[in-house]
Amino acid sequence: MNAVVLTIFVIFNFFYLFFEMPVFSWGFTDWSPLAMIWGILLLVVPAVLLINKFRAYLRGTVLGELLEQHFGWVFQERNNVVDITNYQHNGNMSKRHKLLAVCGAALLVLGLVNLLILPLLTSLPLFYSKAYRNLLGDVKESSFSSDIEPINLAQIRIVDEETARKLAEKKIGEVPALGSQVQMGALALQNVKGGLYYIAPLEHRGLFQWISNRSPGSEGFVMVSATNPQDVRLIQDIHIKYQLRGFLFDYLPRYLYFKGIVTAGMADFSFEVDDELQPYWVVPLYKNKIGYGGADAVGVVTVNAQTGDIARYSLENIPAWLDRVQPEQLVFKQIRDWGEYVNGYWNSIFAKTGTLRPTNNELHLIYGNDDHVYWYTGITSLGRDESTVGFILVNSRTKEAKWYKVAGANEAGARKSAEGQVQEKGYRAGYPILYNINGIPTYIAPLKDKEGLLKAIASISVENYNLVGVGPDIESSLRAYQQSLANRGNMFIPGNEVARAELTGKISRLSQVVKGGESYFYLMLEGDPRIFIGTINTAPKLPLVKPGDVVKITVNNTHDETINIVGFQGENY
Repeated sequence: MNAVVLTIFVIFNFFYLFFEMPVFSWGFTDWSPLAMIWGILLLVVPAVLLINKFRAYLRGTVLGELLEQHFGWVFQERNNVVDITNYQHNGNMSKRHKLLAVCGAALLVLGLVNLLILPLLTSLPLFYSKAYRNLLGDVKESSFSSDIEPINLAQIRIVDEETARKLAEKKIGEVPALGSQVQMGALALQNVKGGLYYIAPLEHRGLFQWISNRSPGSEGFVMVSATNPQDVRLIQDIHIKYQLRGFLFDYLPRYLYFKGIVTAGMADFSFEVDDELQPYWVVPLYKNKIGYGGADAVGVVTVNAQTGDIARYSLENIPAWLDRVQPEQLVFKQIRDWGEYVNGYWNSIFAKTGTLRPTNNELHLIYGNDDHVYWYTGITSLGRDESTVGFILVNSRTKEAKWYKVAGANEAGARKSAEGQVQEKGYRAGYPILYNINGIPTYIAPLKDKEGLLKAIASISVENYNLVGVGPDIESSLRAYQQSLANRGNMFIPGNEVARAELTGKISRLSQVVKGGESYFYLMLEGDPRIFIGTINTAPKLPLVKPGDVVKITVNNTHDETINIVGFQGENY
């Protein structure tokens, strides 16, 4: 009987490890059921002996009848003749049973305490609100224009995740029968050889597809450029064996767990490729820093999606190609706690004086010209609907956080403003991404039709969302936006005025281009390699210009190769 009980408990424990994958570390509760189960197991044998010893007293009672009904073998009569030769042996067995009982009771109590009591004593925000607020680290107030360099136009994202998914699904549908074998996993934005791409693995569609392709794995991954909707690639010469839609030990979390990742939690399973397009899973590891709460990254694991090779890194020696080291959900919660507990726990419940909160329920990645990657969210105060008091950027590798006080529109307000510019066409605005445009915080959002296809680009000022530029491409959108800024004199943005320069010269080359129904005039001055661009709205004389004319133009003093004209005057006509 004891062997049967032991076998059942061993099987149960295996399946618990297989499916639940508990973390064996301080601050995690998911190992508590195992401790309690083993505690009960160790108490079974002493309990049976105890019942057997007092069976005479139990007979005739309700408890005794219940026990005898289910465990009749315990109440069987024993021979009362004492075997003196085995007396010492029986005494030793009694000591072992007592030890088993003590160990079993200790494990049972430990499991219950770890599951129910310790989390309340060591993790409640009521007692540890300051620790939760400080988990984000030292949040430094900084200047947007000095920290965030103006972005290269080629790096501005005009394809959002919804459009990227549609383009990728269309590409997959071009390959016969591929769609019946695989389905696209989660898209992850990343930098590959200096370009921004949404990349997603092609994973097994179901159990039978996994059985058919278990040995090599599913076929390939898809890449969609975030800056060029025409750049969509399907990579089919590799296979993804370990994945989130695998089964048994091909299931990525289970594969890592049984390879020894048992003392830290796993978060944000993101699919990334290196510059040679080798596929990897990037899995940040975390531990709880405030008792059983306050999850914080402590390292990262990479898994070769084809071979299963595992590399584990601390936060100090992360490879340069890894973009997402700090998990999104952990950083979001730390930002939320930073704003919520600014004046303590009770203030966050009642008065809520000075409390701040993210403008959305998610973070977004921003790739800077400085080769750093940031988690971004706008920050708003309590009761503010479509406005922000600033925004936070958190380095996705180091977790360095900076707080920028820039009052203006939040993402929802920017989207409505952009859609209002093209309301007759019924376009929908995608999620606005923050950029530095000539020192001015600017949202840039794609405008899509009902099918989710990209139709135009909108540029919206963060500090005044009535200033919007819309164009069929990013260059046209920014020119319209900068013209809108110039018409307002940029005086509504204290401290962010862009230096202007006046240039006088003879036109050496001139060309006219029509984009989105609007005429753009491209001109060059003798001795100046830059290209200057203007529209009919710049000045009435601009359409009349011809090569050889002497003109005076006013431009923003930047080092770009193409510069928007904000003022124009013909000197000889």
